Amino acid sequence: MNDNHKIIRDSIHGDIKFEGVFLDLLDTPELQRLYNIKQLGLAHLVFPGAHHTRLEHSLGAYYMASRSADMLNLQKDEREIVTIAALLHDIGHGPFSHTLEALLRDSLDVDHVVLTEKLIFGEYEIFDTQEEGFIGSNNVHDILEKYDVDEKKVSNAIKGESKGKPFLSQLIDSAIDVDQLDYLMRDAYYTGVAYGMIDIERFLQTLSIHNNNLVVKRKGVGVVENILMARALMYSSIYFHKTVRIAELMLSKAIELIPNVEPFDFFKMTDCELINDLKNKGEFQQEISTCLKYRNLFKQAYVADHSSLNEQQKEIVKKLDNSMVRREKEEKFEDALKIKPGHVIIDVPYKELIQSEPRINQTNIMILEENKLKPLDKFTPIAKAIRSRHIPDWMIMIITDEKHRTVVAEKAEKILFN
Repeated sequence: MNDNHKIIRDSIHGDIKFEGVFLDLLDTPELQRLYNIKQLGLAHLVFPGAHHTRLEHSLGAYYMASRSADMLNLQKDEREIVTIAALLHDIGHGPFSHTLEALLRDSLDVDHVVLTEKLIFGEYEIFDTQEEGFIGSNNVHDILEKYDVDEKKVSNAIKGESKGKPFLSQLIDSAIDVDQLDYLMRDAYYTGVAYGMIDIERFLQTLSIHNNNLVVKRKGVGVVENILMARALMYSSIYFHKTVRIAELMLSKAIELIPNVEPFDFFKMTDCELINDLKNKGEFQQEISTCLKYRNLFKQAYVADHSSLNEQQKEIVKKLDNSMVRREKEEKFEDALKIKPGHVIIDVPYKELIQSEPRINQTNIMILEENKLKPLDKFTPIAKAIRSRHIPDWMIMIITDEKHRTVVAEKAEKILFN
């Protein structure tokens, strides 16, 4: 009997067992680094319990993938690909999780999924050269090679590109997958909200594979409705909470305004390393890092939702999706109102929301009834209702520090739309 295993006690799933390749992967620098990256970025400034990490979520996603593989009776090689992909799917995340990802996309057109793939193939290292001599374990690429794991299949599962057996990637990246199931339950638990309560046992019992695609049996429609509603409510109430968003915008702006900034320099850091380094990058950066430390946040000066803007105004707002156009408009505010650079921030969140979570409006779940597939819309109006719901509830928001709040609010529409 092989006793070379480890049991980790998880707050959501209970005991999780690791052995073989998974035990070795746990010790890699790529996964251990996730101990120091908060799952919800700066959400703890609003929800004090939200200090859980990306590693906790990765362990939970692995557990959910393992349970799903059992329920679906996957073959040994299929199970290995799905569970490894679930464990590694977030190793490319930068500090504060999704908070800084927009900067990386704007400057280099890459995101954490691209970096995850590079780490799996050994094309990129997550640690600095001066740290290398102190790391006592192999990296992810070395471990996967040691166990003769097909890295391409793992990467494809994470990216949603499994060929021939699409259910492998659908378990990791689809309208409902093990990644979302874990983070919804975990984030609800640590923030203290009730929206992420999901009957996982019932959901697992209704999963099936039909023509190599992941489907849900007819009796699972109710729990699918529950999951989709939980996702929509968590995004509007937690992930895009106004105050959480303000803190994230402040941090992103502080990095954006560093002269000759190299996003990769920051992406390798942990949360604490980033904040500590930021203090030494300039006066504005020191101001922002101190404000975040003591929760002295910018305030909302102007906000507008879809219903409050006319078509011409909506077109102007859509152009602000472009980071260069948005920065030019912020500078117009600063010049007109004699405000120092960085103290007026315009938020047009929808594009960033879709980039960070492309599954947010996905409801294309196929339901298996009497050996025939039908879309979820045939069984419930909830899917259509969720697709029509605006998340977040603002189309544009302008934030600034307290002393400029009144004047920015008074001049906002004139500067924005004229």
